[in-house]
Amino acid sequence: MMHSATIGDTRIVTEAYGKCLPLIRRLLEDADLSIVEEFDISDAPYFRLGIGSRHCIVLLVDTPVLLFEAIALDRAAAVFLPIHIVICGNRDTSYVHWANPAASSGLRPPTPSKEPLDELCSRVTQALSRLPPAAEPAGYGRTRQRDAL
Repeated sequence: MMHSATIGDTRIVTEAYGKCLPLIRRLLEDADLSIVEEFDISDAPYFRLGIGSRHCIVLLVDTPVLLFEAIALDRAAAVFLPIHIVICGNRDTSYVHWANPAASSGLRPPTPSKEPLDELCSRVTQALSRLPPAAEPAGYGRTRQRDAL
């Protein structure tokens, strides 16, 4: 089980956005997590950074059982759900970010619903930890080996 102190993670994936998004959907589905809504914010005026073509989508993720459990124990838990996963990228690299809403907001979830919230965050983290790791920059491994000598 994940502790509330864990805020979240950001992963850099050396896959094009078009390949990374279906991979993330599959990883979430394999973990029995549901994407309840998604927002494509690629064309939002505040997102245009002037750094080339980028795509950005926000996935809202939960699981019906944990959602029901959290809200049945204390309706105030609904403030922390669903978990948001932000995926940005271009044709070379994708960035995936997710966070534990209780830990990142500094708010304490209701005590009875803390365990289901932590379980949901843990399942999201476990699913996304299966993303392929980013490659080391060219020459990075050689420098580390030389420094170790």
